Parts: sequence; C-alpha cells; structure tokens
Amino acid sequence: MRRSSRGMIITASVLVICFCALLMMMFDYHGAREEAGAAYIERGTIDTGAANLVSAIYLNYRLFDTLFEILVFSVAVLGVRFYLAQQRGNEEEVARIPESQVIRTSADLLFPPILLLGIYLVLFGHLSPGGGFSGGTVAGTGLLLCAVALGADVVGRRFHEPTLERFEWGVLLVILLFALSPIALWRLPLTDLLPRGRLGSLASGGSILIYNVLIGVKVFIGTWVIIHYFVRHRGEI
Repeated sequence: MRRSSRGMIITASVLVICFCALLMMMFDYHGAREEAGAAYIERGTIDTGAANLVSAIYLNYRLFDTLFEILVFSVAVLGVRFYLAQQRGNEEEVARIPESQVIRTSADLLFPPILLLGIYLVLFGHLSPGGGFSGGTVAGTGLLLCAVALGADVVGRRFHEPTLERFEWGVLLVILLFALSPIALWRLPLTDLLPRGRLGSLASGGSILIYNVLIGVKVFIGTWVIIHYFVRHRGEI
C-alpha cells in the first residue's frame, strides 16, 4: 500500500473515532415515545424545509443514524478492496468474453439517461422520492453497464480509478467535518446551519441537498470500486 493511502486511512480512522466518541458523550436516550411519529409528520416540513419527509427524517432528525450507515458502507468498500487485493494472484485465468455490438450500442444509448436519472434522484431527493443513496446506486449501475460493454479495466482506466478511490475517502471526511462544523459556532454537532429556503424550490431543506450530493458521490464511487474489485478477482463480466 502506498504511503499516501495509508496516511489517508489513518487520518480517516482517527476522525471517525473522535466523531463517535463525541457523539457517545452527548447521547441521551429517554425511551421511545408513542407520539414521536406523529410529530415528524406534523412538523417535518416546517422544521426542515424538505417536501420529502423521508429525507427530512434521515438527513435531519436522524442524521446521527445516517452517518453511521455511511460509515458501514465505507467499511464494506474498504473490506472488499483489502481482502480481494490480498487474493490477487490466486485467481483462475478467465477468458475475456468477446464484445457484443448489441451490448456496446445499448451502453452508448442507456448510460447518459441512467447517469442523468441518478443525478436527478440526488438533486431532488429532498423534494420527491430519491436521495443520495438511491441516486448514487442508480448512477453506479450505469458504470456496471459500461463495464459489461467495454470491460471493467477499460472503464477503470477512463475514470482513473486510483484518483476516484482517494476522492471517495475525501468525500467521507467532508461529510463528517460538515456534520461537526456547528461546533465551531458553539452549537451542537449535526445542527443544520443553513436556511430552510422556500418549500418546493431546489435550494430548500437546509443542509439536506448538500448531504444528498455528498452521499450520492460517495455511493457512486463506492459502488464502482466494489464492482471493479470483484471483476478483478473473478474475471471479466
């Protein structure tokens, strides 16, 4: 492993540990309340400015849980990378499947709409069904289609995969630092500092749009990294 990658992983681990320790010290649970669900429905739009109550809950009220979901996904990607990297050299030689013109044409036609759909789900996740997780996954399936048509190594070279992997960890750090940034203003972490905006407009929902974009990029890159490492281990798709 290169020194820069090792340093980035150590830095990310220290930040994650500090983040978890800080939140655990501030954690205060008084048990479930029967009226909790009704409060989300009645005041969710007013409190967060998001028309999509699902996004309002998991990117505002329950942002704590969402951050841990992101960390779990990051650990899964890291586990796939390191485990399969150690297994390299033990794979069976798999012949490359001849390229199909039908699949190549399908990839050329479908990849732009798939990518646009993923971007739409990310950007409008606070206004309609969607969000960073679903949008990033949809966009990742577009890369999977390209990998089927062109070959995973070809797609990896075009997207310069080492840079993408470093960028993925950079996005994770930005998400965690953004969630902790209210501390600099002597406020509780995970507090929304941005204005809620006008309901129904793209610039609404406070920080939800920013979180959706960051999560979408994170999931998009992570999905491709997992796909590519499995392809390297088992042979071309």
